[in-house]
Amino acid sequence: MKKVAQTARIADIATIRNGYAFRGRIEPNDEGDTRVIQASDLTLDTELNADTLACVQLGKKVQRYNLNNNDIVFTARGLRQVAYRPIRQAVTGKPIITTFGLLVISPNELKASSDYLHWVLNTVQVQQRLQSMKEGTSISFISEKNFGSVEIPLPTLEQQEKITQLIALHKHREHVRQQLAETDKKITHTAAWSLATEQLL
Repeated sequence: MKKVAQTARIADIATIRNGYAFRGRIEPNDEGDTRVIQASDLTLDTELNADTLACVQLGKKVQRYNLNNNDIVFTARGLRQVAYRPIRQAVTGKPIITTFGLLVISPNELKASSDYLHWVLNTVQVQQRLQSMKEGTSISFISEKNFGSVEIPLPTLEQQEKITQLIALHKHREHVRQQLAETDKKITHTAAWSLATEQLL
């Protein structure tokens, strides 16, 4: 008999909080003590280069907004609802926070790995559920409550590890294929150019 996959609400396996609400426009300061993730930093690619983030001077008042190494950033406002890979603070040397409208998801590592949660939130199936919960007219959004109520498949941690390894292998193969395609393109154009110039001699 086929086993039925276990599921769980996001709120039951992770804590969810909104970003820091700045008063007015964000003023970058290269000497600032904190890096800030803004919606404009997030692209179609779910990879995030933390070294390019703007710095601001905020002091200790925002420590509770600091991202941990395994946190995931989720765009709760706008057209796209996307989860971004965990931020590695060690890369920047400064704490990182998000602006309001970007949810921070901190998984309970006894229940869900950060890499697995990042992957599952970006699957077509979960994305469809998230889209159905959007509110608002001019600017659509997903509330923390609605986001937390979404159910996702929750295999064992061992299975989660196998899934993330499989996804990582796929990404590696995709990278290799792109490199081979680029190399093939260069070889083809070089050969074509040689044929073209030989005819002129």
